[in-house]
Amino acid sequence: MNNIFNYDRFSLLVRRQWTENKLILLMSIVIYASITAVFYAINMDIENGKYINKGVQVAMFNIGLFGGGTLFANYIFKDFSNNIQTMSFLMTPASHFEKLCTGLFYALIAFPIALAFVFGIVDFAFVNFSGNPENEVLFTTILKDYLDYKFLVYIWISLQVFILLGTIYFGRMSYIKTLFTGFIIIVAFGLVEYLLFKIIIGSDQQHDRYINLSSENKKELSASFNFLFEASKFSFYYLLSPFLAVITYFKLKEKEV
Repeated sequence: MNNIFNYDRFSLLVRRQWTENKLILLMSIVIYASITAVFYAINMDIENGKYINKGVQVAMFNIGLFGGGTLFANYIFKDFSNNIQTMSFLMTPASHFEKLCTGLFYALIAFPIALAFVFGIVDFAFVNFSGNPENEVLFTTILKDYLDYKFLVYIWISLQVFILLGTIYFGRMSYIKTLFTGFIIIVAFGLVEYLLFKIIIGSDQQHDRYINLSSENKKELSASFNFLFEASKFSFYYLLSPFLAVITYFKLKEKEV
């Protein structure tokens, strides 16, 4: 039998996770659907033919995707917040890779499907209830402007995996500690980018005052900076999530009983 990944063990872990947490997960779905419906209702412009505020549509979806997603990812490995539950989780007859895959399955596959289903029902119901042809189902807009929203997918996936890693690493109060750590990393990365720009390109006074030094045009001023910019973007888009997943695996393996 494969000691790294066995589908039967993996499927049992997935079913166990659902069996143990289905009540609170279903309650969370109902709460999110109710809050979304309330915000839709109070922000609907009745005087203008039941016009639905597009900003509310986008905001409620993003709150569910990012806010709800990070809370859900943190909840998946909640056992690490308690020593007794941690021992029980680690002694479960399954490999560390299978346990990690279970967390990734719920965080990256099950959650967005459930969110899209719940939000889609509420959004579709209000758009049809309004009867206003100016209102549009949000997913239709997202599909039309896929390229504009594409970077959010990379950010979201990396954030979910980062939360899983933080939950295992920090244990107690992991959600707050992970978000604070992420904030520090973002600030540090921004500082490094600023310093590299100053070192490679120089200060604003070294350039003609008519040159646009916005963040979008910085990469056009130096081949070296452009290379670093493109390499950083590639790494963020395609390498960050797998890298965090590998670290999560080894951190999980560290806690072997």
